[in-house]
Amino acid sequence: MIEEEHFGYIGNKEISKYILKNKQQTRVGILNLAGIIQEFSIVVNSKRKNLVVNFDTPNEYVENNFQICKQIGRVAGRIKGASFELDNMQYTVEANEGSNALHGGSHGLSTQILDAKITGNTLILFTRLKHEVDGYPGDIDLEISYSLDDDNCLSVGYKAKAIGSTVFDPTVHVYWKLPQGLKNSKLVIPTGQHVETDMENIPTGNFDTNEKYNLQKEKYLSNVIEELRSDEIAGLDDIYKVDVSDNKAVARLANMEDNINIDIFSNRNGLIVFTADPIDVANHDKGIYNAVATEAQTVSDSLHHPDFGNIRLYDGQEKNYEIKYKVSIV
Repeated sequence: MIEEEHFGYIGNKEISKYILKNKQQTRVGILNLAGIIQEFSIVVNSKRKNLVVNFDTPNEYVENNFQICKQIGRVAGRIKGASFELDNMQYTVEANEGSNALHGGSHGLSTQILDAKITGNTLILFTRLKHEVDGYPGDIDLEISYSLDDDNCLSVGYKAKAIGSTVFDPTVHVYWKLPQGLKNSKLVIPTGQHVETDMENIPTGNFDTNEKYNLQKEKYLSNVIEELRSDEIAGLDDIYKVDVSDNKAVARLANMEDNINIDIFSNRNGLIVFTADPIDVANHDKGIYNAVATEAQTVSDSLHHPDFGNIRLYDGQEKNYEIKYKVSIV
């Protein structure tokens, strides 16, 4: 059973929170504002613990620039030059990070209030992404589904149908809470190849072999950050190409302090890892982190690198993606 409760207002528009529960007393709270995962809480040592960074009011999400736990689209990540080819035509979209497009722009999916329906134990948020709103070519009829099973696995599914030619590659910009300084926190991306990027964090099309970024074997995140700082790099905002598998996680995040593992599954070949303090900007700017975002998507800027994947959709074409987060106490 899925419960609905009032969460607040954006202007005169009501924001609702939909609560999914399972037999392990796990709760997932989803907002119709940007499809935000506002809560993913489990019971640890008889106490409820929210695993995701969150706010208690809609306006706090709107005013924060870190896209906290929002749905991102139409295209997650960066598009070089905020332009791309589609149907033998060159399209230009909003450049909202220097000369590049980031996370669908300032009027993308992360800003929108979605409609909702409940089907059994599945919440479905739906909307039409419109060219006149976000500036991307074509329209998309979009459904985003959320379901929680009794093994503490949250499944997020995307079903998109193109109305005219367009591009589509969304993600959830989920931030996992971790101890201050990322202490006692490990990350492994077993098949992860680190994607080389330029000074604007745009992929060059190549991969690098810098061992400091190699997460194919489990590493403490605090140690990774310490090693990067020897190269005057503040933290991770990095792209990994991963192998796609139906039954193998693309990454595992382990909070050793609370004995919690989070396995991330995806049917796409990219994972962006971003270390942050998304609430205390002063700490973030100092490189004092307490969270990591895991953004499952196609490898960034595939519109300019066909080998990374194809995110173009043509009139009437449908596309389905899925991300899963499985939480376990060890």
